[in-house]
Amino acid sequence: MNYYCFLSSQEKEAIEAVSVGAILSDYQRVRVENVCLRLGLQPLAYLWRRDQESLLSEMISSDLQAILIKVAAFGLDPEKHLGKSLADMQPYLKQLSHKYGVHICGEGGEYETFTLDCPLFKKKIVIDEAETVIHSADAFAPVGYLHFTKMHAEDKHSDAVARALPHGSCPCQSAIDKMTEEVEYADQAEDNQHKFTSNCDLSCHWGHDKPPSCSKRCSRGYQWISGINGLWSQDLGIEGQTLAALAMLQDELQNKAWKMKDIVLVHLYVRNMEDFVSLNAVYRKYFNINPPARVCVQAPLPAGQLLQMDCLLHDWTEPLEEGCFRHREALHVQSLSHWAPANIGPYSQAFKVDELVFCAGQIPLVPCTMSLVKAATSVEAQLSFSHVKKVLEAVIPNLTLAHVVQAHCYITRHRDVATVRAVWESMLKATEEEKELQWESEIKLAPLLIVVIPALPKDAAVELHVTAVNDDPARRTSRHVATKTACGSIRCHTVLSADGSSASLSLSMVACGGDLGIADVKSITEELGTAFMKATKAMEAELVPQCARVFYKCGPSPIQQIVQGLEESLRSSLGESSPSVALVPVLDLPDSQILHLSCWLSL
Repeated sequence: MNYYCFLSSQEKEAIEAVSVGAILSDYQRVRVENVCLRLGLQPLAYLWRRDQESLLSEMISSDLQAILIKVAAFGLDPEKHLGKSLADMQPYLKQLSHKYGVHICGEGGEYETFTLDCPLFKKKIVIDEAETVIHSADAFAPVGYLHFTKMHAEDKHSDAVARALPHGSCPCQSAIDKMTEEVEYADQAEDNQHKFTSNCDLSCHWGHDKPPSCSKRCSRGYQWISGINGLWSQDLGIEGQTLAALAMLQDELQNKAWKMKDIVLVHLYVRNMEDFVSLNAVYRKYFNINPPARVCVQAPLPAGQLLQMDCLLHDWTEPLEEGCFRHREALHVQSLSHWAPANIGPYSQAFKVDELVFCAGQIPLVPCTMSLVKAATSVEAQLSFSHVKKVLEAVIPNLTLAHVVQAHCYITRHRDVATVRAVWESMLKATEEEKELQWESEIKLAPLLIVVIPALPKDAAVELHVTAVNDDPARRTSRHVATKTACGSIRCHTVLSADGSSASLSLSMVACGGDLGIADVKSITEELGTAFMKATKAMEAELVPQCARVFYKCGPSPIQQIVQGLEESLRSSLGESSPSVALVPVLDLPDSQILHLSCWLSL
C-alpha cells in the first residue's frame, strides 16, 4: 500500500476513508489500516469476516456484473468457466464449496474476477476480444486466465445512472433486530430486585499504596504483575498519573528482564470514565502496532487514585524442541465493519499464545457505526457476547464460548444480573446444540463472574471479558464445592483445561446477616485461604496461580480487612508461588457475596 499515493489523493480529492475488500486476509487489511492511521483516514472493511455465500448473493442482487478472468482450483476449468458471470457460476460455486471447501467468493485464490458494470459505474465496460492463456495444465487443478486484447466503454441508460444504489439490509441491524424480537417484557419491568446495601459513596476509602505484586513465572512463560498506579506522581491529573503508572510498570519490567512488547493483556481500572480519552492519549505512546488486549472499566478507587493497572506477560522460557511450533499473535482490527467493533483505544481485540486466547473486553457497540446499541439490557448482553464469540472464531476457527475457561462480566445495574445470566446460559446452550456432534459428553463450562461497577466505556451497561483455551471442553475437569462457615458460606468452582495446562478458580464468600466483628474477619480470612489451598491441590496439576483478582464491595472496613488479610494469607501459605493479587473495589456483587476471588492458573 503506497503511503505517498494515498497522501496525494487525500490532498487532491478530500478523501476521508479508504475501503478494503478483504474477507479473510489479515495482510491486506492490516496494510491499509496502517497507512490510513498514519494519514488520519478511516479504514473501512465491510466485507471482513462476512459469510461468503450470503455475500456472493448480495453482490449479484446488487447488479454487480463481474466475470471470471482467472481460475486456479480443483473443479474449475479454464476452458469451461473463464468469462462466465458470477450469477451464472453461483450454483456451481456453491457445489464446490460444500463438496471440497472451495471459498465461494474466491478468497483462497480459487478465482479472480473483473467487473464490467455496477451501480457506481457511469459507463459499462464491454469486452470485444479476449484470449485464454493456460498457465498450468495440471490434471486436477489447471490454472488459466483471460487476456483482454480489445475492449471499450459504453454509455448506460440515463435512468440506470440516476438510479440509487440498492439498499440491502444491514447485517448488523438484522442481527440486532433478531435479538430484539427475543426480548421479554420482564426485561423492561421496573427494578424490584436487590438494592445496594453497602451505603457506598462510590469511592473506596482504603488506598492500595503497596508496592507492585508479582506472581512466579511459570514454565509456560507467564507472569502477572499487579498493583500498578500513579499515586506517587506530583501531577494530580490523569495524564500525570498515567505517565507515573507506566513509568512504574517499565521499572518493574526492567527489574524482571521483561519488555513492554511481552505484555499480552492489561486490566485497567479508572476512577472516572470521563478520563478515558486523556488516558488513552498517554497510554498509546507506550505500545507498538500490535498492543496487548485490554479491559478498561470504572471502579470506585480511593480518593486521589485515578487509575489502577495489572498486566499479564509472556515469553517462552524453554528452547523450542525439534518438530514443535510456537504461535503468538494479536488480532488488531481498526476498520469499521459488519463483523465486530473496531478497537476504541490502543488495544487489540485478542492476543493468542499457542492454544490460549486472551480477549479484550467487549461492549455492545454496533460494528458498522461504532455507536452504542439503543435497546434493552438483554440485547446489550447478547450483542456484547456475540462480539466475543466472533473474536474467538476469528483467532482460532471453531473456537466457541464453550471453550472459555474464565469469564468476567461487568454491569452497571444490579437489576441486570438475572438478565445477563440468562443470556449467557442461552448462548452457551446454543453453542452446545451447534456442536452436539463434536462433543459426545457434557461439556465443562466456566462460571460467569458478574460484578457491578459505576460506569463502562461509551456509557454501556454490559462488558464481557474472557480467556479461552482451544481444547475439548467435554474432557475438562470441573469441581464445585460449598462450605458452610460461622459467618456464612464459601463457594468454590474450578475448571481445568483438557490438557491440564491452564485453569480457573472462582472463590466467593457469602455472608449471613449482621455486622462482622474482628473475630469474624480473622476466621473468614483463614477459611478463604484454606479453601484456596484445597482447590489448587484438588486439581492434581502442577499449576502456578498467576493472578488472584479479588472483587470486593466497597464500604464497611471489615470487608477491606478481610481482603487485605487474604492477600497476606496467600503469600504466607504459598511463598514464592503465591499469585499476583489485584484488589478491585466494586459497587456490588450478586447473591449476597461480599467478595469474589477469580484466579487464572498456568503450567
